[in-house]
Amino acid sequence: MFDAIIPLRSNSKGLKNKNILIFKNKINLVNYTLKKIINIKKIKKIHILTDSNYYKKKIMNHKKIDKNYQRKKKLSLGNSKIDDLIDDFLLNYNTNIKNNNFLLFQVTSPNLKKDEIIKTLKFIDKNKVSSLMHVTEVLENPYEIIEIKGKNWKHLMKKRVVNRQNYLKKFMFITGSLFFFTRNFFSKNKKIFNSKTYPYKIDKINFIDIDDKFTFELAKKVINIKARN
Repeated sequence: MFDAIIPLRSNSKGLKNKNILIFKNKINLVNYTLKKIINIKKIKKIHILTDSNYYKKKIMNHKKIDKNYQRKKKLSLGNSKIDDLIDDFLLNYNTNIKNNNFLLFQVTSPNLKKDEIIKTLKFIDKNKVSSLMHVTEVLENPYEIIEIKGKNWKHLMKKRVVNRQNYLKKFMFITGSLFFFTRNFFSKNKKIFNSKTYPYKIDKINFIDIDDKFTFELAKKVINIKARN
């Protein structure tokens, strides 16, 4: 069984109150994610980690949903680290050591389908991993990316490869849509993921992470696309 965590910080800069914007069928981003995961049997509890009582009022009520944790101001700043938030949550709120398996969902990655989540949970159970993150193929390969400093620029990759079929390395993008970690993993590393975290590949459609008006509108357009694998 799993406990789900949904971190929500108010006062976002790129797109104001993005977490509670209406996304689809008059449902805001938070509730859109909640409706997707609330009936997954392996998820026994969903914890909302927010600093905003206004947000809590915008979130649906359900016996699985726990809104009682109060996210501290120092953990709700623009430069606050998610690892520090999880550390506070586990040490001061969710202290039952029997709760050992945690899923972290970002509502700003709404294109993740319920079926993909269920497949991920089955993989975790079968392979007994202690940490996992969703990744997908990058849209723009690093071999084609340049770094600009003033009027000067250079290729990001030192060794230039011209043709795509000759690219030497395979690159993935951490979607942020889902992270899994055990209590023991986090206690030991004080991070939700590290270099030993299993990179679980999902559909490329999940590349969108809403951070501004463009990515918000893009996510709404892409949500119904039929190009899923």
